Amino acid sequence: MIPGRALPAVIADCIFTSLAFLVVCSRLGTRVFVIKNVGIDDYLIAAAMLASIGFLTIVMLQIKAGLGRQISFLELPGFLHALWATIPVYNLALILCKLSITVQCYRVLRTPKMQKFLRGYLVVLVIYGLWTVLGSIFNCWPIEAYWAATQGVTGVCMNKNAVTFSNAALNIATDIVLVAVPVPLLWKLQIPKKQKIVLVCVFGAGTFACITSIIRLQALYMIGIAPESEQSVQGVDIAIWSCIEINVGIICASVPALKPLVVKLFPKMLLSNLHARSKGAYYGGAGGGGGGISGRTHAAGHNTASGRGVESAVQTEIQVEQEFEMKSVAIGAGRRSDDDGKTSRDGSEKNLVTSSWQDDAYVTGKAGKKVTITSRPREIV
Repeated sequence: MIPGRALPAVIADCIFTSLAFLVVCSRLGTRVFVIKNVGIDDYLIAAAMLASIGFLTIVMLQIKAGLGRQISFLELPGFLHALWATIPVYNLALILCKLSITVQCYRVLRTPKMQKFLRGYLVVLVIYGLWTVLGSIFNCWPIEAYWAATQGVTGVCMNKNAVTFSNAALNIATDIVLVAVPVPLLWKLQIPKKQKIVLVCVFGAGTFACITSIIRLQALYMIGIAPESEQSVQGVDIAIWSCIEINVGIICASVPALKPLVVKLFPKMLLSNLHARSKGAYYGGAGGGGGGISGRTHAAGHNTASGRGVESAVQTEIQVEQEFEMKSVAIGAGRRSDDDGKTSRDGSEKNLVTSSWQDDAYVTGKAGKKVTITSRPREIV
């Protein structure tokens, strides 16, 4: 029988874990079968999903050991053993999810400063992850002293509350960095506005993971001040919010990778932006533009993230802006006499800028591409 106090944990944990599992399966299916390009971030998110399933399994064992009800002194070692097992699995799922998001950002945000920052941030995450996972496993030495102290096993343990709250604070800080850093760069991308808003909203959804971390911090405080006999009851809130935090992070990390699948299933919904002739729109990172040159690509078929799979004709238009430098000279300056005695300016009549646009179109029969070169003088003299 599931205690009434633990029933919300069972329902919430099963729902969020199932949702994350479906999203991750859709992501992996998209990467394997649609674009046929699996990256390191996909392997990391799959490992995070396995850790999330492991966390759910251990929470069920924890409920069996007494989570959600008052436990006796004899049941305490079994409950503490299950509690000890949930902590490293929780930390492992979180760090794998953060690594997946960081690698994904590294693949998308190609500016030199961002690449350098993300490489350093990956090192920080690896060190932080090793500390949280290994520190939670070896919180006591010998390890069984964590749950078997009531059975006479003695050992040396770190301060549980100090370790728990410091790890929670670092977890919230790393969440804030992952949310705050990519969003301004995404907003600077020169892509259609609708796609820009969607990307910012998807990455900004990570703020919900920050909120769940803060709520979980409150639950940690409540269990920290509760007497030992009440910790099995207070631990229900931690089981709920820890599972939500893990799976919301996994979902937010996986949603951007589902775009090719959505385009394939509902082409009219997203490809309309690709067919729109928005002036100056091109795909690239902030700071990576080619000043004065803009390109537009229109594809009737599907276009994959890896640059393959365009089977239909592609029309490309290149616009070149031409700049002219002009000088101001005094009236009468630079005049010279011609052979017949008339005065004229130094070839100024020959170098007047025309006010009309000059367009030349070249068509290559093999590739089926049309290139238009447009000369646009910015000022007319």
